[in-house]
Amino acid sequence: MKAAVEAELAAIAPGRAHAATITTITRKEMLELWRDTRARWAGALLALLMLTALLLGWQQMQRIESEQQSALATTYRQWLDQGDKNPHAAAHFGQYAFKPANPLSFADPGVTPFVGTTVWLEAHKQNEFTFRPARDETSLQRFGNLSAGFILQVLMPLFVILLAFGAFSGERERGTLRQLLSIGVRPVQLLAGKALAIAAMLGMVLLPMALAGAIALASDGTTDEVASGNMVRMAFMALGYAVYLGGFCALTLGVSAALPSSRQALVALLAFWVANSFVAPRVMVDFARQLSPTPTSVEFQQGIAAARSSAFGDDEKHPAFAAFRERVLKEYGVARVEDLPVDFRGLALREDDENGYRVYDRLFGELWERYAIQERIRALAGLVFPLAAMQPFSMGMAGTDTAHHNDFAQAAEGYRRQIQTAMSDDLIRYRRNGDEKYVAGHALWEKIPPLHYRMPALDWTLARQWPNAVILFFWASACGLFAVLAVRRLRPV
Repeated sequence: MKAAVEAELAAIAPGRAHAATITTITRKEMLELWRDTRARWAGALLALLMLTALLLGWQQMQRIESEQQSALATTYRQWLDQGDKNPHAAAHFGQYAFKPANPLSFADPGVTPFVGTTVWLEAHKQNEFTFRPARDETSLQRFGNLSAGFILQVLMPLFVILLAFGAFSGERERGTLRQLLSIGVRPVQLLAGKALAIAAMLGMVLLPMALAGAIALASDGTTDEVASGNMVRMAFMALGYAVYLGGFCALTLGVSAALPSSRQALVALLAFWVANSFVAPRVMVDFARQLSPTPTSVEFQQGIAAARSSAFGDDEKHPAFAAFRERVLKEYGVARVEDLPVDFRGLALREDDENGYRVYDRLFGELWERYAIQERIRALAGLVFPLAAMQPFSMGMAGTDTAHHNDFAQAAEGYRRQIQTAMSDDLIRYRRNGDEKYVAGHALWEKIPPLHYRMPALDWTLARQWPNAVILFFWASACGLFAVLAVRRLRPV
C-alpha cells in the first residue's frame, strides 16, 4: 500500500497543485493511523474517559445545584422565621451564602474543590469559605480528579505524542523518508499532511465530548441569554484547547524531524510532558510563593483582629470610641448620650462595622492581590510549559478560577453588609437609648431579600484572561516555527 501511495505522490507532485499533494499525504497518514490498533484503542479509551468525566461532572453539578437551592431556601426561611429579637442579635443570627455552580464547571471544576462554596454571613466578621471537598479526599484524588479539563490538559498531549513521535523519525528509520523527498515531495508538505492527519484523529476523539458538552449546556434550563453566554464561553474554551493541542502536535512533529531516532524523540517528548504536567506546576507554585508570600490563615486572622481592635472598639475607654462619642454629642448638640434623639448603641455598632469594612477591604484586597501576583508569575512559565497558561484560561472560561471565586466573595460580603446596615439603622431610628428590651420582627427581616448572584459577563473574564491567551498563542506559534525549521533541514540523502 505504501508503494502505491508513493507512486501516486510521484505522479501528482510535479504537475498538481500544492494542496493536492498535502491532501494525498493526509489521506495516507490517516489510513496508517487508523490501521494502528494501539492508536484506535487509545483514542477510544480517551473518548470514553472524557464522556464519563463529563457525565460524572454534570451529575455532580446538578446535585450540588439542587442541594444549594434547597439550602438557600432553608437558610432564608430560617432568617424570616427567627422570631422577635434585637436587630443586632438578628445580625449575629446571620445567613449562609452558597456560590452557584457555574454551568461549565462540569468540564473544569477549577479551584472550587479547594476554596469551598459556602460562607457564613454574620455580624462583624468576614468569614472564610467552608465545605471544601478537597479536604475530604485522599492525596491521590487531589493529584488529579477525573474531569474533562484534566484529560484535555494532561492526557490528550500524551496521546498526541504517542501518535506523532515517529512521524518523521519512523519514516527515516524505514527508509521511506528519503524516497518521499527524492520524488519531489517538499518537507513542509509532509509536515502539513501529517499535522492534518493527527488533527483529524484528535477531532474524531474530541467530537463526541464537544457534542455532549453542547447538549448539556443547551438542556441546562437557564434563560436564552445565559445559555448563549455559556455557549460562547465553551467556544472560547474549545479554541484555547485547540491552540494548546495544536502546539503539542507541532512540537512533536518538530522533535520527530529533528532527532535521528524514534526512541530519542519519544524520550525527549515524554520528558517534556512530565515536566509540563507535573514538575513545572509544582516548581512554579513554590517559586511564586517565594516572590509573593502570603500569610497563613492564623496569621491573617490575627492581623484582622489586631487591625480591628486598633481602629475601634466597644470599650468606652478606647480612644477611637471616646472620640466618636464626643463627635456624635457635638453633632446633635447635647451633653449626654441619654439626651440623643437617636440610639447611640446603634450608631456605635454602625461605626464599628464601617471601620471593620475598611479593615477587611484593605487586608482582603492585599491578600487577593498577592494571589493574583502569584498567578501571573505561574502563567509566565507558559512561555515554555503551556499548561501554566492553559489551566487558568480553561478555569476562567468555565468560571471556576480564583477571580470568579473572589467576585462571588465580594458579592456575599456586600450582602452581609446590607444586613448589617439594615439592622443598625433600625436600632438607630426606633430604639430608645438604654432600652434593652427593644425587639424587631418579621417586618424587618423581610426587608432583606434573598441573595441573588450572577456570574460576570464574558468580557469581564476575557479582560483577565487575555495574557494567558497571548502566552498560549505565542508558545504554539513558537512550536509551529520550530517544526517548520526542523523539517526544512530534512534532505533526501
